[in-house]
Amino acid sequence: MISLSSQCSDKLGLSLELGSFAAGVMIATTDLAQHTLEQIEPIRNLFAALFLASIGMLIHVHFLWNHVDILVASVILVIVIKTIIIASVVKGFGYSNKTSILVGMSMAQIGEFAFVLLSRASNLHLVEGKLYLLLLGTTALSLVTTPFLFKLIPAVVHLGVLLRWFSPDSSVEIAYKVDNLRSESGKQRIILMDQESHDS
Repeated sequence: MISLSSQCSDKLGLSLELGSFAAGVMIATTDLAQHTLEQIEPIRNLFAALFLASIGMLIHVHFLWNHVDILVASVILVIVIKTIIIASVVKGFGYSNKTSILVGMSMAQIGEFAFVLLSRASNLHLVEGKLYLLLLGTTALSLVTTPFLFKLIPAVVHLGVLLRWFSPDSSVEIAYKVDNLRSESGKQRIILMDQESHDS
């Protein structure tokens, strides 16, 4: 199926990767998705490592360091614009403000498939030179910022509740308070241990 989809994609003038991606999406919707994933997981991990290594070799670190201001600005711009667009779309489907913002933040990064599209665009001479290197760096850096965005979600929820942008959710608020209590109790234990050491 993957081979057939890739060949059809190639005949249509598209890339083989796009055909393979479409075949993977179709397989994921079938009942055999879990079984297929278990069978190809070792191969998937191998190719994922090769893919990321090849992307790392394409990135020009010296060029990105010399243009770090443009790189950071472009990453921030991508995150802000994608968050706004995705949050607006989710809000348009009738979800709450909090859900819209959280979904927007969770999907604010550029996907790995952008590397494939950039490579295809470079081969077709649609994107060349400095713009190509800058887009590669922006995509890679946006992926790196994903864990930090997830860590910001509780703070954003707490700020949104304080500013009354959306109604508080008991589970999120409780989790946030529990984390604060854990950190405060940890500090108290450190203080008590320090006092005991001085007394002894």
